[in-house]
Amino acid sequence: MRWVIACVVGFVVMVSLSASGARAVAAQDDLPEGEGKKILLSSCTACHELTEVTKFRGYYNRDQWHDIVMTMKEYGAPIDDRQVDVLTDYLTKHLGR
Repeated sequence: MRWVIACVVGFVVMVSLSASGARAVAAQDDLPEGEGKKILLSSCTACHELTEVTKFRGYYNRDQWHDIVMTMKEYGAPIDDRQVDVLTDYLTKHLGR
C-alpha cells in the first residue's frame, strides 16, 4: 500500500512540475527578444518563476517597475546600474500599463 501511495504522490509531483515548466516556457516565449529579456531571464528568474513577473502585465507603470527593480537589486538581484534602466524600460514597454 505504501508503494502505491508513493507512486501516486510521485506522479502528482511530476505532473505539477511539468505543468509549471510549460507555463514558464509559454511566458518566456510571449516576451519579445532584447537586452531587457536577457536581463529578466538571467536576473529575475534566479529567484522567481517568470510567471511571478509576467502575472503583473498591465498593472505597473514605469515608476512602479523601477521601484520593483531597485527593491530586487537591494535584495541581491544581480543587476548593475546600467541594467536597471534597460530592465525597467523593457518591463514598462512589454508588461506595463
